[in-house]
Formats: sequence, structure tokens, C-alpha cells
Amino acid sequence: MERIVKEVLFSEEQIRKRIAEMVRRIDKDFVGKELVVIAVLKGSVVFLADLVRGFSQPLAFDFIGVSSYGNSTSSLGMVTLEKGITVDVRDKSVLVVDDILDTGRSLTFIKNYLQRFNPREIKICVLLEKRGTRVMDVTADYVGFEIPNVFVLGYGLDFEDRYRHLPYIASLKEEYYKELKAREIGPV
Repeated sequence: MERIVKEVLFSEEQIRKRIAEMVRRIDKDFVGKELVVIAVLKGSVVFLADLVRGFSQPLAFDFIGVSSYGNSTSSLGMVTLEKGITVDVRDKSVLVVDDILDTGRSLTFIKNYLQRFNPREIKICVLLEKRGTRVMDVTADYVGFEIPNVFVLGYGLDFEDRYRHLPYIASLKEEYYKELKAREIGPV
């Protein structure tokens, strides 16, 4: 286990089983629909790969890049578009795949952005959901796991753009979180 890990919240096996359950439900919900999966960079890439491999019907997928954290441990309150979509979503069913639903700012921004392209419907799928941190009225249609208000890493989620490769999801030790917070605030 990595030295920065406080506690493993979900093992590789738990994640695999939960994603298989999600795939069965999502696959059933989109039968007969033209599906486009839009994955939010970078954190959702590992989740996306495991998710789409389980679908039984054809689909297209693309990526969208937004930023709301920068190098911070919490949302900065402003979302910016870093990479727009290139696939046509008009009159198609869109499934937005993200690693975590926290404040809801990013997913609200993405949903509003996608609506400009007139999709038939937009559904949201997240691996993790923090319920106590929401500031925007957005709901995920598919949720892997609910987590407490802790900083998490692994399975696509990063700490300082590292540790995405870990096969499990873990909480970050407080001393690393405090150190990062101190750098964000700067000298007092």
C-alpha cells in the first residue's frame, strides 16, 4: 500500500463487482437507444474502460475536459471547459461518466454544455458520490459507491496528478491533505 494512503475504502474486487452490477442496469436501460458515452477527463478513464467493456450493444464515446479543482483539494467554485466534445450527440442518448460527484459544479456545467447539442436525453453515471458537499442541484442516475467527505485517490482519482494507477480507492492521510491545504493558503 502507498505511504500516503490512510485507508482502503473499496478494494479492486469490490469495485469490479459493483461495476458489473452497474453495467447490467445501464445496458438494460439503454436497449434500443443510440448511445453516446461522454467521459470526463482525466479521472473517469479507468472507470470508463471497465464500464464500456461490459456493454452488450454498440456505442460511441468521446471525452470532455473541465477543470474546477486545479491543484487544489477542493473545488475552486469555477468550472472551465478545457476540451469540448467532437462526436455528434443530436437526438442520441448521452451517458456522462465521471469519477466523482462532489459539489456538482462540474456535472452541472457539463450537462448545460451538452444540452446545447440537443441530445435526446442525458444521464449521469459516477463511480463515487459525496452527498454532504453538494452546492448544485444535480443528481446521478447511476452511482457506484457513496463516500464520506474525504479526499480519495486511486482507480483513476489522483493526488497531485499521481496515484491514478492504484487498483483500489483509498482515503488520503491527513498530513498530506493538511500539507496541500497549507500550500493552497500560503503563508499567513
